[in-house]
Amino acid sequence: MLILNDVAVRYGRFEALRGVDWSVGTGQSTVTALLGPSGCGKSTLLRAIAGFEPLAAGTVSWDGEDLSGRPPHRRDFGVVFQDGQLFPGRTVAQNIAYGLARRGVRGAAAAERVATMLDLVQLGGFEDRPVGALSGGQAQRVALARALAPEPRLLLLDEPLAAIDSQLRESLAESIGTIVRAAGTPTVLVTHDHREAALMADTVSVMRAGRIVQTDSAERLWRRPADEETARFLGARAVVAGVVRSGVLITELGETDLRGRVGFDDLADGDCTVALRPEAVIVEPDPASPAVVEHAAALVAGRRARVRVGGDVFEGVSSVPISVGDHVRLGLAPGALAVVGR
Repeated sequence: MLILNDVAVRYGRFEALRGVDWSVGTGQSTVTALLGPSGCGKSTLLRAIAGFEPLAAGTVSWDGEDLSGRPPHRRDFGVVFQDGQLFPGRTVAQNIAYGLARRGVRGAAAAERVATMLDLVQLGGFEDRPVGALSGGQAQRVALARALAPEPRLLLLDEPLAAIDSQLRESLAESIGTIVRAAGTPTVLVTHDHREAALMADTVSVMRAGRIVQTDSAERLWRRPADEETARFLGARAVVAGVVRSGVLITELGETDLRGRVGFDDLADGDCTVALRPEAVIVEPDPASPAVVEHAAALVAGRRARVRVGGDVFEGVSSVPISVGDHVRLGLAPGALAVVGR
């Protein structure tokens, strides 16, 4: 288990990380995503874990052993960066075997391990291919195989899909999650993409301004964000006041029954704040309603609308054609809303 206690990293007067307490590798969670906006300190934290950044305070330990003073090459952690950083001018097999050679594994044993890794990342037969001939997705899988080949006790992935074409990201995200679980290696994934975190990770930690603000399963995180800022980072466009009574949520947009829904099983009665992603707001034509459509667009995922109700603005979805100027009524889709901080 990786445990961080009161970790701080400073660059001059700037405190990139402060008071970070965090643990990875507990329970049934193999992959933990570190999710947050650009500049929040995610990559700095990963580099501090790897030993590339000195700590200004706190400790990084593995199974109770303090690693704070140990150099990166002696921590037995594998690292994959955004661009993979494969060695140019070498073959796929030579890249994967690099970490094995440093551990004294050569010859037939190394060749066998390379073949096993290539099968794991579904690149069997690519041993002799120059890395310059690989696609972006193939190169990242080779980088992953190289990191896993020496059987590290922890794998650190720093935005591994950032340089990949968007059309390939989802399939590669699922593939990487499957690969590291098959290898049984505890993994930390740094990403700013909510979808990547959900596709790849068992547990998600949200980071903001150098601190971790919430750790939970992806599903519960979407349903029960710790605060309004986290909810907005996760896609909420509006927040409204609500009250829960016997499992029924009541808001100005209407009522919805949360009983039996995942993430709301322990929601007690009382006042609450409700975060609304566009998918949580249902837009339907209603000539008698004072709500007016200010903007409408037909997207691949469905029709989206921005609606003004008095001084408030909501974004929602519609199952029927709507246009700017139409009068509409708003309702709630319980599967997409979130209750904040409870």
